[in-house]
Amino acid sequence: MLLLFSVAAKFQSAGRMDNIDAESAFTVPTNLVASNISFTSADITWDPIPGATGYTVRWLPVGSAVWFTMSISSGTTSVNLNGLTPCSGYIVQVVDTASGDVSFPLTFYTHLNYCESTSANLGVLYLSNVKITPSGGLPAMVNDSYASNYTNFRSNLTHRIQLGIGSVNNVVSVEPSWTGIPGTAYIKAWIDFNANAIFEASEMIISTTVDSTNPKAFVFNVPPFVSITQCGTAMRVIISQAAVAGPCGTFPYGEVEDYRVDFVNSNLAVNETAKSKEITIYPNPASEVLHISGLSSEADYEIFSVSGQKTGEGRTSENAVDICHLAKGIYFIQLKNKENTPRLKFIKK
Repeated sequence: MLLLFSVAAKFQSAGRMDNIDAESAFTVPTNLVASNISFTSADITWDPIPGATGYTVRWLPVGSAVWFTMSISSGTTSVNLNGLTPCSGYIVQVVDTASGDVSFPLTFYTHLNYCESTSANLGVLYLSNVKITPSGGLPAMVNDSYASNYTNFRSNLTHRIQLGIGSVNNVVSVEPSWTGIPGTAYIKAWIDFNANAIFEASEMIISTTVDSTNPKAFVFNVPPFVSITQCGTAMRVIISQAAVAGPCGTFPYGEVEDYRVDFVNSNLAVNETAKSKEITIYPNPASEVLHISGLSSEADYEIFSVSGQKTGEGRTSENAVDICHLAKGIYFIQLKNKENTPRLKFIKK
């Protein structure tokens, strides 16, 4: 009898645990989705929980340990997160208020978001090297990569591409690789020149076939009117065994790679040999004030970001410029001195 009671008790205990697990499964928020992502905001949605009394949405920047939180009523399963930092990664979770159960984390990035594109099979055909050689003396970007279905290199600044606005004779070269016998592959590439998060037909810079012997370098131009954004825009390169219909969707064999592209005002690209020898700036890097030596009198100035956007202007005061308002980064200051108009590069720390 004692044995029977013991067995029955174990079954009852196991049954209660199963019920608890089942109930818990129904109180964990599911299907978190981030949409309408911009540089400073994102919409977060999730599936409703029957009988929920409310939710808590919490989010933090990637690498931070401090959560921001927002309480949401039971009848609402969406929230807009705003005031976010551009060009940053965020982790978001939703908590069921009654049970305290927490959803799986969702990660998103505050920059332009593009349609998905990927191959269904890994390693049969892939891009082993992508190289961009800009005209005008801007630095080349070289990426020796591995086989993947899709790789997003946009957050990797070592693979950032800089192109001059209105530049011509830029070169993109690709190196295809096969795991088996080399054959013919299709190459297509786009650059989102107008920064509308769509790879349009007019923005295609490559559409051709390659094999192990055909040339794999192509020349392209940058339009004089492009859109400059805080987080840059993107280049997408697709290699496929059969021609793909467009920049989005899934195809059987090949690989997709995305890269960040920043458009640079070529007139602001500093030629180190042409810098003024008389006028200098210090300290460099600077945090609050940029001092200028060599000026014969006060001068008007303009400050530009590395992407060519004007970020400040004014007149020097006691041969100094206040740069407190600038975010950290690389800038150019153009001085309108009566002797010359030097353009000097500095770093705001």
